[in-house]
Order: sequence, then C-alpha cells, then structure tokens
Amino acid sequence: MTEKNQPSNIESLSHRTAGALLAAAAGDAMGWMTEFIRSPDDLKRKMGVDRITEYQAWSKRVGGRFQGYEDYIAPGDYSDDTQLTICTAACIAPNGCFDYRTFCKFEYPMWLEYARGGGSTVKEAAEKIQRKSADWNSNFFTRKVKEGKIDYRDGGANGAAMRISPHVLANVGRWTQAEADIWRNSIISHGHPKAIIGAVLYGYALHTVLQWSEPTTGQDLIETIGQWIKQLEIPPISELKTWRIEWNQGRGETFENVFANTKQEAVEQLRLVWSALRQDESPESVLQKLGCLDRNTKGSGLGTAMAGIYLFARQPEQTKENIITAANMIGSDTDSIAAFVGGLGGAAFGLAAIPEQWRSQIQDAPFLIELGNHLAAISISKPDNVKIRPGTYGVKLGKPLSRQIAHDDMRVVHTRLGPGVIGELDTQNLLTQGRTVTILRLNFDSGQSCKFAFRSDSPSETLFII
Repeated sequence: MTEKNQPSNIESLSHRTAGALLAAAAGDAMGWMTEFIRSPDDLKRKMGVDRITEYQAWSKRVGGRFQGYEDYIAPGDYSDDTQLTICTAACIAPNGCFDYRTFCKFEYPMWLEYARGGGSTVKEAAEKIQRKSADWNSNFFTRKVKEGKIDYRDGGANGAAMRISPHVLANVGRWTQAEADIWRNSIISHGHPKAIIGAVLYGYALHTVLQWSEPTTGQDLIETIGQWIKQLEIPPISELKTWRIEWNQGRGETFENVFANTKQEAVEQLRLVWSALRQDESPESVLQKLGCLDRNTKGSGLGTAMAGIYLFARQPEQTKENIITAANMIGSDTDSIAAFVGGLGGAAFGLAAIPEQWRSQIQDAPFLIELGNHLAAISISKPDNVKIRPGTYGVKLGKPLSRQIAHDDMRVVHTRLGPGVIGELDTQNLLTQGRTVTILRLNFDSGQSCKFAFRSDSPSETLFII
C-alpha cells in the first residue's frame, strides 16, 4: 500500500472529498428506505420489491401519536446522518479546526427545526446543549425511556460516528487534529466509549483511505487499522480532563477502564473481520457476529462503524454493490452502515464510486459536491470564500414567517441557513381533532434543502419573509 500525506493536487483531493460526502449520502438515502423494515415480507409489502437496488419514493409517520404526520420522502432524499454531517462541515474553521462553540450554540440546536430521522440520544443532546450550564465537554444528561432512564454516559450508539467525516476531509494527512476534533464533536452527544471509539475508528479508516495513491486490498486496510488501534489512547486535550472527572462521579467503573475494555473489543472485532475476509464469510454472518442484527446492539457506534469498514474492505472497488448489500441487511441500522461504506468508497475512488444515475438523484448533490470541494480547499490550507451558512447578512428582514401567510415560491431567510424559497407546501390533519400541520420544503440559495413543520399559527423565530 502506498501512502502519502495527501493527494498531489487540489483537483484529485476535491474529487475524493466530494466523493466521500456524496457516496455517504447515497448510502444514507438507500439505507434509510429499509431502516424500519422488519422482515423480507415487510419489505415486499411496503416497497414492492424483494431487494432494494434503486431509489424510490416512500413515506413514514413522524412526530408522535397525536402530533404525527406523514413525511413523504422523494427518491434519493437523505436523513439525519447526512444532515448532521453537513452541520459539522458548516462548523469547520478556515484552519481546519472544529468551531465547537458555533456547533453547540447554533448549528446543533437549530438542526432540530428540520431534522429528518434522528435517534433519541442525538435529539436529546441537541436539546440539552442549550442549557446555560452545558458546553461541549459538559453536556451530561439523562433521558426517559420505558424502562426508566438512560444516562448520557451509557450512550454508545452511532450518532457521533455518522457526522464526523468533515473533520477528516478538512485535515487530510493531519490525523492528530482530526482525531482531537472527532473527540470534541462526539462527546457533545455521546458519553460511552462505544460511540467515541466507533467515531474515531471510522475517522481513521477515512484518513487511511484518503492517503491511498492506488487501490489496495481490504486485508491490508484492516491490518493497518489493527496496528493503529492497539496504540489508541485518550488524547491529551486539557478540557477532556474535567469531562472525565465528571464522567467518573458516581460510577462503579471509571471511564478509563471502560475505554480500555471497549478498545480491546474493537481489537477483537478487527480480528474477526480480518478472518472473515480471508475465509470469504457471508456479510450476513459477519454482521451477526458484530451484533448489528441484534435488536439490543444494532445501533452500536463501534459495531456499525466496523460493519461499514468490513463491507468496504470486502470489495473496495464495488461501492454501489456495497451500499446495496448494507441497505438490504434487514434488521440492522441500514442507513448508517450504508453511509459508512459509501463514504469510504467515495474517499477511495471519488465521485465515480457511485453511478451517474444515483448521483443525479441524491438530494442536494451539487451542494454536497461544493461542500466537499470546500473541505478540500481547507485541507490544503487554501480556504475558499464559500458561505455554507450565510445567515441574514445583507438581507432586510420582513415579517416572521407563519403558516397563514406562507405560499409556494415565497422568498424567505433563515437566521443561519440563509435565504431561500418555499418549494413545496403540504397541510395534513393531526389526530387531535381540529388541528393541522403545515410542512414547508425550503430550497436555500446555498444549495441545501430542508423541511420545516408548523403545528400552530405562531410565527417562526428563525424564518423571516424577505
């Protein structure tokens, strides 16, 4: 395997950073279609096919029993995995560092306004980070579940791993910086080492693949990651010390011990994957062993990141087939695993990793490509002037937007996402008698599109008429 700090020119690097974002979104969009499918019969009944191989329109009920509505999802639409990746990218400073203050104060909380999908922990963390006492390294919380409460420190799902790729894409060849920012980003929402190591593991896999100057074997990739993870340590970030002190309060086992045990689990999973590649085991068998098909562990940050790395390593040059394989692993966290394998394929082979037909269908594809180019420019220390989040700069604000006055083609501005136009407007009845919800799809000038739901006549605090 040939490695070097970064590809030799900006065109090559942009091709791969843009490819990583777009192919990850392609995986997210395809895997989202099957994320809530319970069986092959359920897939046939809901999607009309035995196996998902192409994008199609579908819908899902969102918003709870009494406030819920039908979210109509167009072919190629992405979920929270890609949305939060964009949120992270929007908070990468021109020097490649993570602007965690902007992420915590604006980007992450505002994502709740237009979130599509999103696990309970990720959403709860976005709510809790708005507390005056909270910061990126002190967002400890508990959330209620049927069985009682779940502590932030037990949050080991993949909500962190799914959003961290921009840290690597903006710091190609600079792993120390990327790793530190992956930690900073991850602990905003997740406190368990399964989530953190899963995020760092996927980040290092991306880092490694981006340095390839020519294709290599999947076994070589696993061996490289295996050597690295044995040396994995908690980074010497001063603010992590106070976080670890608080983490350890009232716990029977220290963070350091849990981290060491989880690291060993990752080592064992890499051995399992390496052996599976040598013996050509079936993907279903491997994902079963990784816990990805077990209801209790299917969303593990470590397990799902490992599954994505495995599926890529199994046949690195077959990104389309890898995404399809991941999306059809019914019972697993299909969208995140498919996004992981897609991201690695795009990082290795650029935009050509997925077929043109798919590229033309992915929601906001030109924006994602521009975002990849933007991160590449940062990576070579030649940041561009692209405004991912233009806000209201230079815009004269009119009345706050409310659903009574909203109409198709109306020009509006969001206090962070910037100017845009209402592209679609849909009103549905809620289960509560006499209540309705109005869903607006806004196409922002930046190139991103988002849906906002109005369940009352109250005006928005972040959207204004231009």
